[in-house]
Amino acid sequence: MRAVVVGPEGEAALAEVPEPEGPGDLFRVVACGLCGSDVEKLDAAHAGVVLGHEVVGEAADGRRVALVHHTPCGACERCRAGHETTCKRFAAPTIRPGGFAERVRADGWVELPEEWPAWRGTMVEPLACVLRGVQRVPQGRVLIVGNGFVGRLVGAVLERRDSEVFAVDTDPRRAGRAPDGPVDAAVLCGQGGVETALETLAPGGTLLVFADAGRIPAEDVYRRELTAVGSRSATPAAMQEAVALLDELEVPEPTVLPLERFVDGLSLFRGRDALKVVFTP
Repeated sequence: MRAVVVGPEGEAALAEVPEPEGPGDLFRVVACGLCGSDVEKLDAAHAGVVLGHEVVGEAADGRRVALVHHTPCGACERCRAGHETTCKRFAAPTIRPGGFAERVRADGWVELPEEWPAWRGTMVEPLACVLRGVQRVPQGRVLIVGNGFVGRLVGAVLERRDSEVFAVDTDPRRAGRAPDGPVDAAVLCGQGGVETALETLAPGGTLLVFADAGRIPAEDVYRRELTAVGSRSATPAAMQEAVALLDELEVPEPTVLPLERFVDGLSLFRGRDALKVVFTP
């Protein structure tokens, strides 16, 4: 079958790979979204890997589902404390080989409404990540630093719960309403931006690290008594919650391309000419 494989120097290329075997149910991939974390893995260390985890699959009986990217055990101390993504079991892949392929095997999924276009289903996984993360953000005035696709999802969820949302981005095409004063919380949704977030946070504010945004000066946290928290990935429960909520949010429609145009889509994403790119085999 066809799949996009990471090459020896980190390049992405369409290639023929073996059919997925082993445990899990077999799904035909209908669509798969490109995530920033996929782009970060385009390097020599991931040579031979098929990436892609924002996957809509079609089961043998015709049902469309969003595949679960990772699964915690649900019983260990970390899971019971609400830190499921740090569970030792969580790192094990549950979509094999990866969503940028024609078929995959998967261990978990959530059903999607029949009327949804395939691209909408790819938004379930990133929205689930957002829902889990914003649980740590207090209601009030919130600044989003990095207003790409995920930043827009964060803003949509926060506005739905009546927070006053501001958004800044290094790309003026993506910047939203700039803050008119100190904010109660800031959410880091892209690389860099730590300085902007810290400058805007009121003393005692909360900083949610939702992306690898760089080093956070400890002195700022200490002297201004800030609360810095992190959140990564999603859980099956959050995926189910995302399916129920997605229709109530205004989300940007992505650029949809066939899998053979992966390099073109990657260029659009890297050049920030597309807010979101989804591929269809």
